[in-house]
Amino acid sequence: MSTPGRDPVAVSGHLTSGHLTVMFCDVADSTGHWTRLEPQDFFEVVRAYQALCSRCVQRFDGHVAQYLGDGVLVYFGYPLAHEDDVARALHAALAIIADLGQLNDADSARGRPRISVRIGIHTGPVVIGRLGTAERGETLALGCTPNLAARLQALAAPDTVVISAATARLCQERFELEDLGPRALKGVPELESIFRVVGPRPNQL
Repeated sequence: MSTPGRDPVAVSGHLTSGHLTVMFCDVADSTGHWTRLEPQDFFEVVRAYQALCSRCVQRFDGHVAQYLGDGVLVYFGYPLAHEDDVARALHAALAIIADLGQLNDADSARGRPRISVRIGIHTGPVVIGRLGTAERGETLALGCTPNLAARLQALAAPDTVVISAATARLCQERFELEDLGPRALKGVPELESIFRVVGPRPNQL
């Protein structure tokens, strides 16, 4: 995580620290879907969507850290780091949206509703360690970075990817970005500039 291409370095006990790119993906209007569908039907929709997310993340060597209902928490840079982890995260996010369109087409043919996703991505410092008990523990990243990714996801329009200024600085040469201006994020004292990912630049396709 701290050195491209290598495993993160332990700094204290079983903790690791460094910079990580975190992606948070969530189904838009999930409450509305629950009220309109039979629970079993929406369960199947969510399960197919989560499997799709996992495939896209694995395609770009990311790590699904946690499934949170219909949300998916993803790390790029842990447990293995690459020089282009930020670009990998953006490519995976765009792939999720593209593949979801195909899944929606198939579901529509079966009478299921179309779903949309919102995706937020932020790059910053984290501490990673195992939380919980021995029987029910998880290895998770803590710090402002995962929280900011979740806040950015909430600002994204359906089927769009929103990133922070920190992430934008690391990928602006490879991706076309739309400046959405400064926004107030809960728990962040200053306004945060945010950007929508339009797509890879032509020379990066």
